[in-house]
Amino acid sequence: MDSPQPILQIHILITGPDRPGILAEALDAIVRHECPVVDIKQFIFNGLLNLSILLESKNPQALEDLQQSLKEYGVAAGMKVVAYPWDPEQRPEALYKHRSVVTLLGQKIGPVALQELTRTLANLDINIIRIEQLDYEDHHVLEIVIGARQVMTHVDILTALLHFKENFDVDIGVQEDTLFHRNKRLIVLDADMTFLQCEVIDELGKLAGVGEPLAAITEKAVHGDIDFTTALKQRVKLLKGLTVSQMEQLYETLPLTPGAEELVRILQHLNYKIAIVSGGFQFFISRLKEKYRLDYGFANQLQIQDGKVTGEVEGEIIDARAKEKILVSLAEKEGFSLQQVVAVGDGANDIHMLARAGLGIAFNAKPIVQQHAQASISTYNLELILYFLGISGEELKELRKAMKPPDS
Repeated sequence: MDSPQPILQIHILITGPDRPGILAEALDAIVRHECPVVDIKQFIFNGLLNLSILLESKNPQALEDLQQSLKEYGVAAGMKVVAYPWDPEQRPEALYKHRSVVTLLGQKIGPVALQELTRTLANLDINIIRIEQLDYEDHHVLEIVIGARQVMTHVDILTALLHFKENFDVDIGVQEDTLFHRNKRLIVLDADMTFLQCEVIDELGKLAGVGEPLAAITEKAVHGDIDFTTALKQRVKLLKGLTVSQMEQLYETLPLTPGAEELVRILQHLNYKIAIVSGGFQFFISRLKEKYRLDYGFANQLQIQDGKVTGEVEGEIIDARAKEKILVSLAEKEGFSLQQVVAVGDGANDIHMLARAGLGIAFNAKPIVQQHAQASISTYNLELILYFLGISGEELKELRKAMKPPDS
């Protein structure tokens, strides 16, 4: 019995000035020679076409004739056509199948920074699969898909890039390269020093005349030197006698973090669910939720009697574990995978929430918090979160145009 003929493959690369119809013209020759298309990829780089087509046939003569036809087409069309033999058993990317997405964000990422980054990755036997520039105007943002031979966690990759990050003024995010990378549906934000550019409880302490002792307890809590529940109860006791009227006045002066309102506006346009989960107080979070039309708002409940704070907290304390539980329950309620959840926070109270989310972002956070996050932002601008969601600068421009009222 005759053995079956082997299937042969070739990779055709067509490059040159882009215009409509090139792929259709190339396919004319492919159809004539009856060579099935196994894979195809096309992209435009600054007006230049890069078209790759993987073809196969059991007939070596058909592949040879096709190569000749395509080369003749290239000469006539002003395109460069190159053919490469292709061995399905030796595809380079097959060795580096464990993929991650690295996002670099900085004011300027120059060739020196790129050189060090690529050397660092090469020394770790990490292959660069694709690089895409998301923005180059207000910020320089690169999205890099990398591949490793073995599974690497985001912690492994961030640790490997720590020296690079220290040498260059960049923020780095690492996520798995899955369908959830650009399919997030729920964002959970901390309030104090994240959505708001202040510690509300410290501002309350100033109003109550106990600013310094209260701020000292807050500082210990943020660094994880004292457990959150103990710190909260100690500080609330100091607030005894504070009036509702004083808290109302404080709410009117609370400073939003730059980019917070625009982030909410854009994510609402994209149909995200938005929640604030805070170790602060429901008195303020409920008002923020209503003003910015957020979907959820959770915080601690101050006990108030006769229009004054009693110095006690009612109900369950929203500590680190409670934040994590709320994040999980919101994802379940909305029918989202945890991989579709973004969490953003700055303090030790946010660590479990950040670690549980598909994308945990440490926002101007202490090192202990950054160790549990997949990404970090060191600039007070919440809008930068959008780049870690894979949204480009051009897409942001189009989104803003789409959100403008018709008469603006």
